[in-house]
Amino acid sequence: MSAKITFLARHYPPSPAINGESVCDMVQYLQDKFNVECNVICLDREFEGGGQRRQPSGNVLRLKTLYQGRNAAFRFVTFLYDGFVLAREALKYNDTLIICTTSPPMLPFWAAMLFGKNVRWGFWTFDLFPEGFHANNLIGDNNLFYKWVMKITYGNVPSFLITLGPKQAEHLQQQYHKPVPSITLPCGVFFYQDKSTVIPHWKEEGKIYFGYCGNLSDPHNPDFLKAAIDSIDASRHRLVLALYGNQAAAIKEYAAGKHGVIIVDNVPRSQLHFIDVHLVSLRKEWTHIAVPSKAISAVMLGSAILFCGSEQSDNWHLLQNAGWLIDEDADLKSELKKLVDSISHAELIKRKEATATISEKLKDDVINAYEAMAKKVE
Repeated sequence: MSAKITFLARHYPPSPAINGESVCDMVQYLQDKFNVECNVICLDREFEGGGQRRQPSGNVLRLKTLYQGRNAAFRFVTFLYDGFVLAREALKYNDTLIICTTSPPMLPFWAAMLFGKNVRWGFWTFDLFPEGFHANNLIGDNNLFYKWVMKITYGNVPSFLITLGPKQAEHLQQQYHKPVPSITLPCGVFFYQDKSTVIPHWKEEGKIYFGYCGNLSDPHNPDFLKAAIDSIDASRHRLVLALYGNQAAAIKEYAAGKHGVIIVDNVPRSQLHFIDVHLVSLRKEWTHIAVPSKAISAVMLGSAILFCGSEQSDNWHLLQNAGWLIDEDADLKSELKKLVDSISHAELIKRKEATATISEKLKDDVINAYEAMAKKVE
């Protein structure tokens, strides 16, 4: 009988969410290299953001969701419901190793609640919840419900962790108040991404291209992006914006008509390398709770990054030789203007050259994580 593993996730291909793609990559590897039978229990829903549509791998079971609108109250009820039905369904697969991801947001809570000592499970941490609700100021430190949910979530210790970086792993060890075996698996690593040779309509020779391509929601800093818009020198620079998320509309409105700023609906993954410096932000209160995959993806494709966040973040810990750091507590407008003006083609080449070494290290991390997972399944 072949080894078996079951993954729990909110989104899964063909839904174009990077978390689901990461699960699909592992499923494909475990099936092809180790003949592991992989089950994926996910939700029958679409992802609103960008990404690459692809065919799913594994035995996929899609469960119905309650609601897909924007009403906050209905969304929270749906988070509770979706997490419960996924964790409950997983109990039917308790003869396998179960991997619980962190989406939908209340899934880790239900997994900790329902998975007893007879369930062998691992915890794959993308964005951490319920901490994310606290980081968004949706709930306070002293809220009794929040305290209870945190106690339950970190009260049932999984067999092991799969984290986005070593700094996030350290954070989780503190949450569990005990050492837990950990596998590092960065999100956003590409092995076979095609790079288009067709020059995009927005690309102009001789200019340094900055870009923000992806989600702009609560963990991200819109003031950083406004400062970047104001820092562009149109004689030398271009800034490409391809935004979605709950803060995107306001930034698009702010950028409208600004010389040197290009607003597009989407930049395909195959064209991301035409952007020299990818802008990435993560509010300090979200440090370790999220690790933006767009930073990893940019470096994998040979671009530099300009990161606004904490130097303690895994993004900076893993990628610092390929980019520049801006402290969000600084005067963003003046500091960013000085930095953008100082970036020469020579400095840019230096950062881009560093991406090759970093990319190989990240690929090794991913393969090592897959190999470690294969041993866990045995």
